[in-house]
Amino acid sequence: MAEGFRTFDHTGDLGLEVWAETPERLYALAAESVMAQIVETDDRTPECAVRLDLEGDDPADLLVHWLNSALLHAELERATWTAVVVEDLRPARLRALLQGPKRDAERQRFLREVKAVSHHDLALDLRPPACRCRLILDI
Repeated sequence: MAEGFRTFDHTGDLGLEVWAETPERLYALAAESVMAQIVETDDRTPECAVRLDLEGDDPADLLVHWLNSALLHAELERATWTAVVVEDLRPARLRALLQGPKRDAERQRFLREVKAVSHHDLALDLRPPACRCRLILDI
């Protein structure tokens, strides 16, 4: 199974569906895909890096917490995450490294603001090799 993502319309918001072969890659690609809705760039220079160690109530709650934390740290660091590695993933815990370039209007195209990832209409399937999630982004 190939990995990827696609957007879909959702009333007043933006839907995002992500798929990958493993749960670790799904969580990583979900973060990269959310960032791709904010900034369009070919620049993958790792000018900034943040390591996160997070907990959640269950895998779905962890996914939302993870993605909102990635958004927050992108704002704090003024970065866009283009390379994400989930180093450890358990049902209620995640440790990952986010890397990417600093935001720069000369090197990147800004698309929209994503305020948050919602629990609303969240769907998550972590069974390899067809892991998927469906998210709603608050824009």
